Amino acid sequence: MNKLKKDLLSDKSTAIFLEQIAGPMAINVIKLFNNDGLSPEDISKKLNEKITVVRSTLNSLHFRGIACYKKQRNENNLYEFIWEIKYKKIVDVLLLQEIKKFKKLEYELTQKEGHDYFFCPKKCNVEVIFEVAAAYNFKCPNCSANLEILNSKNKINKLKREKKIVEKNIKKLEELLKKINDNTSGYHCE
Repeated sequence: MNKLKKDLLSDKSTAIFLEQIAGPMAINVIKLFNNDGLSPEDISKKLNEKITVVRSTLNSLHFRGIACYKKQRNENNLYEFIWEIKYKKIVDVLLLQEIKKFKKLEYELTQKEGHDYFFCPKKCNVEVIFEVAAAYNFKCPNCSANLEILNSKNKINKLKREKKIVEKNIKKLEELLKKINDNTSGYHCE
């Protein structure tokens, strides 16, 4: 599991994703977890970070089902929260994100291959299909310049390359998902 965890957390897209959903401390917090749970106070001390930042990060991860907690009484008979990370859930969420990206690329590719597109040569950021361009009399709706036909061959090739990359990522995540065991029994995750 340690090698799988290390591979997962060293992946740049995983780090970016975790930062997006839980803030800049997310990857550092997750890296602290081994096979035993940690309290927010322990994490705060190890990272030399404010407890509020740690709790906020854990709660953001919990919202996605990635961080789980259990309540237990400490030596002073007070409740403390012990947290654990569901690595399988990280992969699940990443996989779902990649599948959405794949479907979006497939749709864009179908659109680009099936239509002629026109664009504004004056950089108005206008790109429309033939029917819309005809409705505008082939004039840019922003600056009234003549719309020009777009050579979408480069765009199509770029979309195909992106699609292959996403496809590889999906296969890699599916393989990783098969190897990860979930050991968060007794924790509240959702």
